[in-house]
Amino acid sequence: MTQRCKRTARAGGVALALITVTATTGAGPAGAASRSPFETVNHPFPAHVTYATGVLPSASQAARDTAVERQYDSWKATYLVAGCAAGQYYVSTKGDDDAPNNGPVSESQGYGMNIVPLMAGYDVNAKAEFDGLWNLVSTHRDGHGMMQWQLDGKTCKYADSGTPDSATDGDLDIGYGLLLADKQWGGYSAAATDWLAKFYTADVAPDGHLKAEDDGDDNVTRPSDHMYDHLRAFAAYDKAHDWNKVITRTEAVDTAFSAKYSPATGLLSDFVLGADTGSPSPAPAKYRENQPDNIVGYNSIRVPWHLGTDALLNGSAAAVELSLATKESACLKAQSGGVPTKVYPHTNLDCTPHPTDGAGHSDTQAEEAGDSIGPAAMAAGDQAWTDAIWNELATNPFGDPYYGETIKMLVYLVMAGDYWSPTGPPGGGTGPAAPAALSVTGTTNSSISLSWTEQDNADPAVSFKVYEGSTVVATSTGTTATISGLAGGTSHTYTVTAVDAAGLESPHSGPVTATTGGGTGGGATVTVTKTADTGTGTYTDQAVITNNSGADVHGWNVQFDLSGRMTVTSAANALVTSSAHHWTLTNTAADATIAAGGTLVVTFDGTYTKGKQYVAPTNVTLRTT
Repeated sequence: MTQRCKRTARAGGVALALITVTATTGAGPAGAASRSPFETVNHPFPAHVTYATGVLPSASQAARDTAVERQYDSWKATYLVAGCAAGQYYVSTKGDDDAPNNGPVSESQGYGMNIVPLMAGYDVNAKAEFDGLWNLVSTHRDGHGMMQWQLDGKTCKYADSGTPDSATDGDLDIGYGLLLADKQWGGYSAAATDWLAKFYTADVAPDGHLKAEDDGDDNVTRPSDHMYDHLRAFAAYDKAHDWNKVITRTEAVDTAFSAKYSPATGLLSDFVLGADTGSPSPAPAKYRENQPDNIVGYNSIRVPWHLGTDALLNGSAAAVELSLATKESACLKAQSGGVPTKVYPHTNLDCTPHPTDGAGHSDTQAEEAGDSIGPAAMAAGDQAWTDAIWNELATNPFGDPYYGETIKMLVYLVMAGDYWSPTGPPGGGTGPAAPAALSVTGTTNSSISLSWTEQDNADPAVSFKVYEGSTVVATSTGTTATISGLAGGTSHTYTVTAVDAAGLESPHSGPVTATTGGGTGGGATVTVTKTADTGTGTYTDQAVITNNSGADVHGWNVQFDLSGRMTVTSAANALVTSSAHHWTLTNTAADATIAAGGTLVVTFDGTYTKGKQYVAPTNVTLRTT
């Protein structure tokens, strides 16, 4: 098995030397970013986003922005490397032994491609650096078009055994980074669309959940890859693929897993098996990595960060994520006594510490274990816990290198209120809220009617879109819609989004599923008696409708598909409409109800044309209305 992003227990507070590896412009220490009054970006740092829910740290916005800038200057100087080829950058895994010679992994590259565009407007070199990061990705792809997951820092060649493959977390972040860059500077839409198409083919299992890598088994998933805010952005950006299916199926896996293995804590193990079933379960202890993969370890410590971020950005649409994030935040706060540095990086699913050595001791020294809870604490509305984590971010008590410091950088952006969605409104804000209470209000044999309510929000919806999969099947300026022209007896699943005046779309609400009634026969038998078949003249035919549905039919219509040339001129108890060779007879009389088991005879008169044989009706159906 390919080993993914191995994490080892921290043994103490070892200081790390900082090496400046990037050229910069502007004043300040080498490697530090600087502002430029001439830089033009669409969404400059600091963004000051209004999240859809939760609390922010008690520190002032100015203090939060300054803390993010300080962390970025340190992170960039230490881990952002100009190397491999001219015009290329990579994020070094220095200090964590994740790649030979401090090289990059796709995870680190994805982190960098998120951080750099979010810091544009502060870092004058952000676009050049992003282009360098993307250039390296583009020249180090595997057979599926994703980034090779591990590279040697000296040779820049694939550093693992076997055929090069990818890791889903890096693939996700690279795709999200391209969306951020397209929103920030423009010009990346073709690259983003191509990447998302390749990702969907390579990393999405047939049932819709996320695989752990592009050459991995369809029954395995890694909860730390469940970056729901990324998936919702993909759904809004890329209509060619059913990202809502991915969201729904991934939520189902997390919900089913937690219900059985962690109902009180919401914790998710590093790897999950049976992801393509209704009974997902923890992987064996050392399934993929040299650590307990059946509990929370150095992969799943990232889960509260991802869950909380999605809840903050997407509010009611992220109800599943908010519930799990709230449970995880509460359990880890209790475990640590509210001290972030005492959160265990190895935790059993019942929230008790997991011993990692023969003496039964647990590893407690990893800053990212506590840092990652920040967005979950915010979404849960726990002000005291949020403030404790925010204050802890300013320290690095265990001397953690690449992994801890890079996660801290991204958590800092979220907690400062400077993390924005590439499919959200310009200048921050939440965009329109997802519609609530989506429901089916009625069905016929050829239509389904829906209703919903508009959520109160700062960016109100002016219209709504109804989706079946990734296809818009109806639009509405109100809170109802009817999808017509459907085949009888067919099942359809819909979601609805709100659209504001700027054309920005909310997350999807739903799904709801409904089945049209009837189908061929429509619960009835229709027989037709007819007169002569040839010549020119008039005829009188009868349609005998026998109701086999077991219930009274109060509305009906009979559709005729005729291959001959004829004209219907009148019909008893029916309104006649026609088009080409097709006639529809619809009841008009109050006494046209067909009781269960009863029959109704419709007589219709018409003419047929000389030389055109009148053939008996075909595909005759009864449809209740």
